[in-house]
Amino acid sequence: MANMDRKTTYWDQVAENVAKRYEFDELLAEQYRRVHLNLIARWADVKTSPRILKTDLFAEALQPSRAFLWEMLKSNDNIVGIDISAEIASRAKNSATKCAPGSSAEYVNCDVRHLPFVSNSFDLIVSDSTLDHFRSENEIVIALSELSRVLKPGGILVITMDNKGNLTEPLFRLWLTLGLSYFFIGQTYSIKQLKQALARVGLRVTDTTAIIHNPRFFTRKIITLLHKGNPTRFNRGIRRGLDILDSLERKGTKYLTAQFVAARAVKPLE
Repeated sequence: MANMDRKTTYWDQVAENVAKRYEFDELLAEQYRRVHLNLIARWADVKTSPRILKTDLFAEALQPSRAFLWEMLKSNDNIVGIDISAEIASRAKNSATKCAPGSSAEYVNCDVRHLPFVSNSFDLIVSDSTLDHFRSENEIVIALSELSRVLKPGGILVITMDNKGNLTEPLFRLWLTLGLSYFFIGQTYSIKQLKQALARVGLRVTDTTAIIHNPRFFTRKIITLLHKGNPTRFNRGIRRGLDILDSLERKGTKYLTAQFVAARAVKPLE
């Protein structure tokens, strides 16, 4: 419990700092939202899933334009969102009053490694870039075990994590080592490692892919330069460029160019 309290305090502080200092580019937010909604639509049926768990409420709390939860709530209101930070969970709930008015979704402060739900609780779990914020791979396995535990037999897990196989990974890790990130980013997996870890916790991987193919660091700087003087002049061209980059998901080299690896896993029927 003390460990969770320390992490909660850290992420509460991150929420305060990011809210004051960090501004996410709207076009990249739009891309993130669109790509994830398309991925979920391919792999699951949000509308007919009786109960859904969404891990990590960072975007919902601090970057509402990047959050795809609001679109999910239009199809299904029976969703529980969780975050280790009480501050982030609270901010996400407040954002919902504007972004998803009338929704009865729940926003719960808890640790994904110690979920406060009974086994076999959820028909669909969506975990976007949540488990890549731990210091050790053992913590990732613990979290995956918990997600597997609360997933119903026959239920679907859609999970994404930072892509360890990305060609820019060495540069990304150097950037983290220099302390240039606004928040802690930890261990992650290659697609092979993610598949192996999911199998170890009793889940059957039925599909994998890699998403968001615009180069880290460079895309944001290019967009910033194009927006100087006229914030909207090049938006159509930028959107087109992002779409072209995302088409790399159809290439055999996708695990080298994507920011995130993604897997669809099913809990076997008992």
